[in-house]
Amino acid sequence: MRRIVLFLATVLTSLCADAQLEVKELKLSNGMTVWLNEDHSQPKVFGAVVVKAGAKDCPNTGIAHYFEHIMFKGTDRMGTTDYEKEKPWLDSISAQYDLLSKTKDEVGRTRIQKHINELSLKAADYVIPNEFNRLISKYGGSGLNAGTGHDLTYYHNSFLPQFIEQWCWLNSERLIKPVFRGFQGELENVYEEKNRSADALGDAQDKLFSAVFKTQPYAYPIIGSTENLKNPRLSDMAAFYKKYYVASNMGLILCGDIKADSALTALLERTFGRVQTGPAPVRMKSAMPTITAGERQEIKLPIPLVGIEALIYKAPTDFEADADALELANKLLSNGKAGKLDSLVNEHKLMMAMAQSVSLNDAAGSAIVIIPNLFGKMKKAETRVMNQIRQVMDGNFCDWQMEALKQEMVMESERDLETIGSRSELLVETFSNGRSWHDVLDKIEGIRRLTKADVVAAARKYYGANYITLSKKYGTSKKETLKQPGYKPISPKNLDAKSAFAKQLEQIPVKASTTRTVDFNRDVMAQQINSHITLYYKENPINDIFTFTLRYKDGDLHTPALKLMADYLSQLGTDSLKKQQLEQAWQRIGTTMEIVPGDVAFSINLTGPDSQLKSALHLLAHFLRSAKGDDKAFKNVMDNDKVERKTFGKQKDNVLRPVVHRVVYGDKSSYLTQLSQKEVKALKNDELIRLFHDLQQYDCELFYCGRQPVEYVAKSLQQTLPLAQCTKSQADTFRPMLQYNEPTVYFFNVPKSRQNFVVSYDAVDALPTMRERAIFKLWGEYFGGSMSSVLFQNVREFRSLAYSTGGNSFTTSLMQHPSERQGYFTATGTQADKTLEAIITIDSLLRQMPMKEENLDAARQSVLNDIQNSYPTFRTMGKYIANQLRDGYTSDPNTDIARILPDVTTQDIVRFHQQHIAPNQHRVWIVIGDKKLTDMKALSRFGKVVELKKEDVYR
Repeated sequence: MRRIVLFLATVLTSLCADAQLEVKELKLSNGMTVWLNEDHSQPKVFGAVVVKAGAKDCPNTGIAHYFEHIMFKGTDRMGTTDYEKEKPWLDSISAQYDLLSKTKDEVGRTRIQKHINELSLKAADYVIPNEFNRLISKYGGSGLNAGTGHDLTYYHNSFLPQFIEQWCWLNSERLIKPVFRGFQGELENVYEEKNRSADALGDAQDKLFSAVFKTQPYAYPIIGSTENLKNPRLSDMAAFYKKYYVASNMGLILCGDIKADSALTALLERTFGRVQTGPAPVRMKSAMPTITAGERQEIKLPIPLVGIEALIYKAPTDFEADADALELANKLLSNGKAGKLDSLVNEHKLMMAMAQSVSLNDAAGSAIVIIPNLFGKMKKAETRVMNQIRQVMDGNFCDWQMEALKQEMVMESERDLETIGSRSELLVETFSNGRSWHDVLDKIEGIRRLTKADVVAAARKYYGANYITLSKKYGTSKKETLKQPGYKPISPKNLDAKSAFAKQLEQIPVKASTTRTVDFNRDVMAQQINSHITLYYKENPINDIFTFTLRYKDGDLHTPALKLMADYLSQLGTDSLKKQQLEQAWQRIGTTMEIVPGDVAFSINLTGPDSQLKSALHLLAHFLRSAKGDDKAFKNVMDNDKVERKTFGKQKDNVLRPVVHRVVYGDKSSYLTQLSQKEVKALKNDELIRLFHDLQQYDCELFYCGRQPVEYVAKSLQQTLPLAQCTKSQADTFRPMLQYNEPTVYFFNVPKSRQNFVVSYDAVDALPTMRERAIFKLWGEYFGGSMSSVLFQNVREFRSLAYSTGGNSFTTSLMQHPSERQGYFTATGTQADKTLEAIITIDSLLRQMPMKEENLDAARQSVLNDIQNSYPTFRTMGKYIANQLRDGYTSDPNTDIARILPDVTTQDIVRFHQQHIAPNQHRVWIVIGDKKLTDMKALSRFGKVVELKKEDVYR
């Protein structure tokens, strides 16, 4: 009987998996393509509109990206109180921008820009700011965003299934008659986005594309050149919209908890069937230019000590006939385990060597990245790499290894199909490539059919003497800085208004629903192996790929050397298997081992075919018992640590977290309790091995997701892994958040940054009940959570002070630390000369928060949306539950939050703000950026200025 039940369960699981992989294609009457993918595993839907138009269709102008921003501003029926009265002002603004693009002298340009500002203030009398974003939140949406690439622009978010009708009306309406409102402010936001990209090595990527594609459309930045950013023409954008935003050039993708039936088809026809028709435009191609032998270029990177080279070869695009064969050739070179280039790393001959492909619609390239050992010779490293490439070109590789890598490629493709999140990304990419869903599934079968002859032919075709050598030069590229324009900020009059379209949406009935949260008893099977070990078991409903995690209850906060040890372990073999041999053993059974340190736990992850679970556990057990120290690996770890320490502080992005943690946790920041350089130098090889064996004494959690029966899994784990020694309890690593007794401004200097980070920190008194925590969560969403938040509207939308701004909270476990202080911080990236205004604005909002009922309702719904849209996947469910249990919860805390939120009133939110935030006289500010561009004296208005050095935040 049990066998029959198991058989039926297997059949039902298989049918469920097949249904989730099915994509139904529709064609609306206007020519728009629709892809529907039904998946009820999570209570959400991913919706996207994909436009086959990107930066290559308007090279170097940034028009595609500009237009993406404008698509959030509403239409003639949404985002306005009276479009007929607003339109004359908008038409005048458009004419002024066309005039600006023809004007060269700065006096004339300044006069025109000032006039545009005056016209913008007049037009703002009719604007309902952020109405589209607010409506998205109100009707179940979260994660609202858009992206512009070289080949596509797409608009997307996740939403609750009961709001599918509202979502369709909203997202079709925005496509029909978008209005270029708020353009001057949005232009400033794009400048800020360019600044942020430059600080995050975006300039290096732009130079890479320029070197490879030369004068082809792909050669130019997606955002456009600074010169073109200064001279936008709204008439050009209108022409771009008319040409590319036609139904025949668009795709609608819905993936998730939907019912792909005739009722949905009819709804899509009523809504998206309204989008303008027109012939699909003929798009220009951007083929990769011919590469000749000996081409070289330098690219500046702020990475000291090590040499870096990338050899760029021409490659086939994703769906060309030999694309999979070259991908397999690349994997034979580097797969993170036992490839030809991996062997150079495993044998400590190079610090890094890897092969990686990048594919766009019209062109693709393979990059061989080479990093010699510290102070090693690049020429020698290059010779070693070339010898390994020649091995693949000559077919000098084992059949078993090729078959194992084919299986790995198939598993990677199958993992991409598992969840709503990963599958929807693949759907977007596939549609923008002009391919069908069948092409994706056929590609998997094509991988299985690959032969050795295919791989050798592809390697010989693409890996020859013709490649571009890009070499690192230490430094940073010259950055263009745009001065603050000094525009008057918009002071909107219609924050609480509703457009006619919003009122129309309110007439659509909302289907009754309940918030789906995690059931600790039903959603995962927890089995106590003994009093120190728990197995969390989740059946895989999709495929035959297992994931397993062995998680020890000790982390960096208690044992700082674990992070260093993790790097060391990843380079070791065992007493009977050298590193390369160990990786080959993993490869033979199609399994990957990953070592991941963390603040409070240390994990070893396995991924592979379920049929090899027992073999994988035996190999893991061998590694746990017999990992063997290696002097060369130890030196590599020391060198890596040296480079990381030397690199710290060169970019503001890697400074932000350490500085914030210094302010919030003081000397208990994990960046200050980590091993010092002196302590690292004093370490010995065998000390890290002893630490590894000590780690295995701690209590642990086991997470398995796959198709093997739970009894088989539990028995296999007990029989193979050294679990009897796990008897050590987890140490208490709780860190209280600091309360300051005077206002302070901490400054960290990062020379040559184009932007500054501005961060505020408020200590919040203890919130010892779930109701108080729920109010804090809702207040945080209202103040700094989304595009409709107080922070986003006032900092970005009304004043154009930043591209990115938002708030977040530091919270403790209610069950374990109910009486401890909480924390709230905001983070804003702004141009250096806007820093003071940004601080003044944020500080005033924290002291006197504007209260808008409509926005609070949207924030309330947004919190509920996030609970469902972030519902765990089948692979993450076990860890989600274990983490909540670790924090003392016996049921999902989101259940209580969802129950409490509807009863939280406006008065509750105002009271919370007045009690915990507004009266704070000891607010702490953090500014990270270039001291030369920052008015240091002006910062003292907000507290005692303390200049932090590297050693103050990073030990």
